[in-house]
Amino acid sequence: MNGVVNKLIPNPAKNVLKKIYALVFRSRLKIKEKDEEIKALKYQVEYLKHHFDITQMKPATGYLREFQLRELDFTQHILSLLEPYGITPFLDGGALLGACRHGGFIPWDDDIDLSVTRDQFNRLIDIAKKDFVWVDSTKKNCFSAKFYDMAIRENPGKYVFILTPFCLHLFQGTCLRDSMNLEFFPNDYVREEVTEEQYIAYREKICNFVHGNLNWKDRFDFYEKELETNNIYSQEPTSRITPGIGSWDLTEFKFRGFRSTSDLFPLQPIPFENTVLPAPSNPKAILDVSYGKNWMQFPGDVGTPHTLEEQNIYLESIGTPIDYSEF
Repeated sequence: MNGVVNKLIPNPAKNVLKKIYALVFRSRLKIKEKDEEIKALKYQVEYLKHHFDITQMKPATGYLREFQLRELDFTQHILSLLEPYGITPFLDGGALLGACRHGGFIPWDDDIDLSVTRDQFNRLIDIAKKDFVWVDSTKKNCFSAKFYDMAIRENPGKYVFILTPFCLHLFQGTCLRDSMNLEFFPNDYVREEVTEEQYIAYREKICNFVHGNLNWKDRFDFYEKELETNNIYSQEPTSRITPGIGSWDLTEFKFRGFRSTSDLFPLQPIPFENTVLPAPSNPKAILDVSYGKNWMQFPGDVGTPHTLEEQNIYLESIGTPIDYSEF
């Protein structure tokens, strides 16, 4: 039978079928090789997690390290600039984690996160509108590197403030590619009588709204109304404080409890690279709430500079990508 079928198939078709079979066979071999390679890499990663002390990881090198040190100089300059205004930001998020776990930057991190209380956040916005460059972002509806790039290009060398639904940005440079960027996050005091269950339910309401398909103006209006009418937050200091409305941590991080005001204030200097920066009075307690108690263990995002990675998508589209790879 096979002989009959073989005779019925013309030679050109046989040759095509042979090539297809060879391609399929080679593809199967490549898939098998890749599976084995992935399996080996997974084992190596697990081995590193078990044996490697993440606190002993070497600092970044190349462009990323140069960028980090420029970011540090920019942060110190801005902290000095804001001091006469009575604005006292403190390290938070990955910057605080880096300070406690690495004595400075997380080796693959590319920014410094700063937080302020709600009253200082509002005051910073007023100062930005009065003394610096304030860019209207109410017509935006999504993250836009191009929007940031154009705002910086129109104001080269100036301090450019842009409010987003997740933080307040401060840029300085001639374009997005060479600019420095600080992010300020608001923190709100929680009323003493509010339970965690009540807060979690309220937080879910905020998250559902923010994650909806809305433009930024709708979100800003929603935030303003909630801050005026909600029964969760207090305008006066209380014993508890948390990443507030308009903060990335509120909508994107897991809730692990309130921050204790006494763990946050008074601020204290913490070693960071070759200097010191303002930080919570009990930074480890703040990190426990932010990341859980395992923040000293091997993390899952090793090697990913998130801000540069996101910006590079846009920079590649305009032909000016950044090569921040270290090897």
